[in-house]
Amino acid sequence: MYLAFDVGTTSVKVALFDRQGRLVRKSIVNYQLETPGVNRYEADPELYWNAVAEGTREVMRLSGADPAEVRTVSGCSQGETVVLLGKDDRPVRRAIVWLDQRARDEVTELSRLVPNDELYRVTGLTDMDPTWTGPKLLWVRHNEPDVFRSIRRVLWVEDWITFRLTGRACSTANLLSSSLFVDVHTKHYWPKTVTAVGMDGRLPEILEPGDVVGTIVPRVAAELGLSQKTLVVKGSMDQAASALGAGNIRPGIVTETTGSVMAIGVTSLTADPAAAVRLPYQPHVVPGYLYLPYVQTAGSAYKWWRDQFSPTEIAEADGDLEAAYGFMNRLAATVPAGSEGLIFLPFLAGAGTPENDPDARGVFHGLTLKHGRGHCARAIQESIAYLLKKILADFSRSGSTFSEVRSMGGGARSDLWLQIKADVTGLPIVRMEEEETSTLGAAMLAAVRCGDFPDTTAAAKAMVRLGRRFEPDPSAAAAYARGYALYNDLYTALAPVFRRYAH
Repeated sequence: MYLAFDVGTTSVKVALFDRQGRLVRKSIVNYQLETPGVNRYEADPELYWNAVAEGTREVMRLSGADPAEVRTVSGCSQGETVVLLGKDDRPVRRAIVWLDQRARDEVTELSRLVPNDELYRVTGLTDMDPTWTGPKLLWVRHNEPDVFRSIRRVLWVEDWITFRLTGRACSTANLLSSSLFVDVHTKHYWPKTVTAVGMDGRLPEILEPGDVVGTIVPRVAAELGLSQKTLVVKGSMDQAASALGAGNIRPGIVTETTGSVMAIGVTSLTADPAAAVRLPYQPHVVPGYLYLPYVQTAGSAYKWWRDQFSPTEIAEADGDLEAAYGFMNRLAATVPAGSEGLIFLPFLAGAGTPENDPDARGVFHGLTLKHGRGHCARAIQESIAYLLKKILADFSRSGSTFSEVRSMGGGARSDLWLQIKADVTGLPIVRMEEEETSTLGAAMLAAVRCGDFPDTTAAAKAMVRLGRRFEPDPSAAAAYARGYALYNDLYTALAPVFRRYAH
């Protein structure tokens, strides 16, 4: 069996899989981020470790698994979130979370050093952005000089967990791809940005996803209920692991994940930095590259609507926040396609690909006296489908071809949302049988490494299974064509307003 963890924005998932990729047991441990200011998000690094530890103990206890049967531990995590350790390898401040946008001045500074053409050619990133790790660390250097001087090493979240498990500080080019510090073609550090930010000698060694990090420190193994002989296998950024867990390991397959964010993944054997349509890319966890445009708010927009404006649905679910989504979906299902003219711009934390506009903000447009909570809930779901359609159009212009979309993340639990995505995009949407694709992908890397499969292709054949397929409904096409056009026109019209009033 293979134990895997996924450290997300507001929760940790720990899952135990068998050799057929079937889920034996899983645990979800939730936590809250700290918000010390506008567009600032932080977390105590111990929060991440404690959540992984709690989830692991729960999975081992409830599964009844013999620790000796757990062959590997592997994981994945959000990118960009950075943990700063001092000389005693203890955190010297709270982790700055990937969502954080405080480093706007540092983006300006680094943009003067690295023009966009060079940035895209070396790192695969389309624009300098305050969420990338490099600007965050430069912000610490400028604003917390004592903290900066005390930094011995810098780790990303998955690195932090494997470091606690093994005592070895290491990362992967995949996880580091949005740091600004790595040449994603050579998979080595890029001296230009590393030196500019002051990170020389402070960054972890770079391994390949699937490499063995070591075995578990005896004290930690006892704390977690695991065997000291269990191998800790290096994982990746969560979206790349999730792509692997959905079988997205060859050209012609596209995946979309609607979790807190939405990410669209397309596998390619090569990357073209001179492409007319620029889409962000990174090293895949299999040979080749993963094109991975993403947007900051997707499921998090629906969660915001639940938490702030759906008390009736929460009450109907007896306070069960996850079950409340079902009541919201049923309310949204009573509203016709197009939400009777109501359009939502889901830019609650700025706009990602393809707008790349940190100044963009969320907007409801077209509200009238006939609109209610169901209209708003459906308009949010439709807005994410419009985002998906817009990004898929960019892929098509770049020459990618695909006949279906494999859907993952919490949003894939909703039949309504998947049907909306199929209707808006005009493509079949396929739910994965196993929804925990990120932890499954991490487990697959480990299964290959410990010799249970010769390669990831064989692992995918044995462990990945497709679920229900949602076909487009032609009767909704006209309403969504109008909604999509209005969605795009609204952003175009409001972009200068967002910019004018951003500061």
